[in-house]
Amino acid sequence: MSSIKIAKFITIISFLVLLFSTYFLRSKVLELNTIRMSSQNVMAEENEKSLNDSLPQRTKEYESKLKQYEIQKKHYDEMLDLYQSDYEEYVKRIKDKFVPPRMPPNPVKPLSPEISDEMQKISIEFRKKQSHYFESTSKMNWVSCVAALTLVGGLLYLLLFDLQGKRLFYMVLLVLSFIFMIGPSFHSLMSALAGFLQAPHGMPMMHPSGF
Repeated sequence: MSSIKIAKFITIISFLVLLFSTYFLRSKVLELNTIRMSSQNVMAEENEKSLNDSLPQRTKEYESKLKQYEIQKKHYDEMLDLYQSDYEEYVKRIKDKFVPPRMPPNPVKPLSPEISDEMQKISIEFRKKQSHYFESTSKMNWVSCVAALTLVGGLLYLLLFDLQGKRLFYMVLLVLSFIFMIGPSFHSLMSALAGFLQAPHGMPMMHPSGF
């Protein structure tokens, strides 16, 4: 009877270890995702500031586009009248393609040194956390392996030797345990596929000074 109690105790501990490893890795991924969101928040604040600062410029661009539209509209009205009144002249005019003047290209404002430095700090922090995540995953993988072996071994022992126990309950636990046995590996795979382990888009790469 004591061996049955030991098997149950080992099974419970192993199950809890697997459950802990899954949520531990999940917390690390959430930590990485928080850093990703911080970089997006920095860029969102910068974009909002640029949007407010560029209002006069965008107003001028709108006025220029409006003038360009008026030129095109005037040309359209003239060609429409000509089409209805003098088709031959319209055919001659249509050969001379009307090309309205183009607006000058809008320059792209560079990031300020403060924003660049902040993004670099976020990038460094992300890389460190990412390295720590993979180190933790490597260690937790072996911990989960031992816990999975003891969990399955304990359940199989109970199925074979606990004749008075609830074998159907043990069987259900054995089936459910496979979900937690593949938990760490499955969690790492899904996190990579979802992009949680990738650096945020737009995060500047670190270059040596002078380049």
